[in-house]
Amino acid sequence: MLRMPAPPPPAGFSVALPGGAVSGRPGWKPLDIPPDISPLGLHVGTGGYHFQDWAGRFYPGASAREWFPFYQLYFSFLELNHTFHQEPLVQHFVELERCSKQGMMFSVKVHRDISHKGTWDPREGRSLMRKHAAAVGPLAETGRFYSFLIQLDERVERGCKVLDYLLETASAAVSEGLDVHVEFRNRTWHQEAVLQSLKDAGVGICNTDIPGLPHAFPLKTYATTRKAYVRYCGLNLAGWQASGDGTQRLQARNDRYDYRYSLAELEERVRGQILLLEKTGEVAAVFKNHVGANAALNAVQNIHLLLKHRL
Repeated sequence: MLRMPAPPPPAGFSVALPGGAVSGRPGWKPLDIPPDISPLGLHVGTGGYHFQDWAGRFYPGASAREWFPFYQLYFSFLELNHTFHQEPLVQHFVELERCSKQGMMFSVKVHRDISHKGTWDPREGRSLMRKHAAAVGPLAETGRFYSFLIQLDERVERGCKVLDYLLETASAAVSEGLDVHVEFRNRTWHQEAVLQSLKDAGVGICNTDIPGLPHAFPLKTYATTRKAYVRYCGLNLAGWQASGDGTQRLQARNDRYDYRYSLAELEERVRGQILLLEKTGEVAAVFKNHVGANAALNAVQNIHLLLKHRL
């Protein structure tokens, strides 16, 4: 039986690096490094890795140069989120491919001009997606690319114009052999006709775990392509309901992801991942509850639970 890692202690601890080197705050040791389960078709990682508050919690120190190599000790999958704010550039993916270990895979969140601009112009969407497809070429050529993620705002309700836009936009990548998954956060999209439209177009659906607000799309085990995708954003209902202006609004958005899943909650979600694996043969499970390095801890725990259920 694999030993489950203990939750990291609160602030004021140190890090013992694998191999014996010790740095950081007194009293903390690194999480046990889990086995690589990607050969089973199970890809577990986090949404982003570059978080200052992970230093001294998950990472051994504050040097950002060490973070990505350290991350790869634990995980073989990473969802890239910075591309939501910064259009993806091929040079970045050339360097990323060079620095990645064997078997490392990535998903890429599309730029906000695709998902959040709100004009829903399919010509503009296709043009932007073609640029995305060209940028990730270095990853696609070496088999490291998993999928693009189009994340809709929770206020975007179902409509023919928006759906047609999503399918047209995704087609620019799908036609190049690149997967695309759409994340709906509004319950109005929870319809069989929507799932069928995605399936007919070869576009995936991303199952997402967010607090149970009245408008929220529920967490399911849907799959419309040969690849499944699920994201865990935490269940911080108070954080999700918070609002504000300026800096306060930014902090409120960040607080949404301040949540740590219990082992019982993870057990339930692992059962869903196994069901998705049976449906598709390949699953990406991404933890987005990044505040306080909870995503890294829960992702490691998730891997151990998958091993317990699968092996």
